[in-house]
Amino acid sequence: MWKVDIYLEADSKAQKNTERKCAYILETICAGAIKTAEGFQCISGTYHSATLQNLVAALSRIRKTSNVCVHTEDVYVVSRIRKLPEMAAANWEDARGTRIGNAELWKRIWELIEEHRLTLTAKAGKHSYSNWLQEAMKKRKEKM
Repeated sequence: MWKVDIYLEADSKAQKNTERKCAYILETICAGAIKTAEGFQCISGTYHSATLQNLVAALSRIRKTSNVCVHTEDVYVVSRIRKLPEMAAANWEDARGTRIGNAELWKRIWELIEEHRLTLTAKAGKHSYSNWLQEAMKKRKEKM
C-alpha cells in the first residue's frame, strides 16, 4: 500500500472569512525516490474552510489505495479528521441534531477516503514544507 503525506499551507491563519492563498504538497516514495506534486489555489472562506478545501484538492489527486497523513497547522481540522467516522455516522450533525460547520466539505473528504480506500491520519504544527510553501505562495501571489 502506498504511503502519502499531504502538507497543507495557507498564507493567512486569520479565522475571519476572507480570500487567501493556499497550497499543498503530496509526497510519496516511488522506486526508492521521493516524488512530490504540488497545488496552489486562491480560496475564499474561513481558515478552517480553506484548510478543508485545500485538503479536498489534494485528496482528489490520489487514485490508489493509500495510507495518507495530513500535515497542517490547523489544530481544529486535525482533531476533526480523527473523528471523521463518527461525524459520518451522525450524518454530519452534532449531538443537538444541527448540521456541523463545513458539512459539505467534510462529506466530500469522506467520499474521497471511501472511494479510494484511504486511511487518513493527521499531525498538527509546522512541517518540513511550511517555509517553502509560504515562499512559493508569495512568489505566485501576483499570478493567483
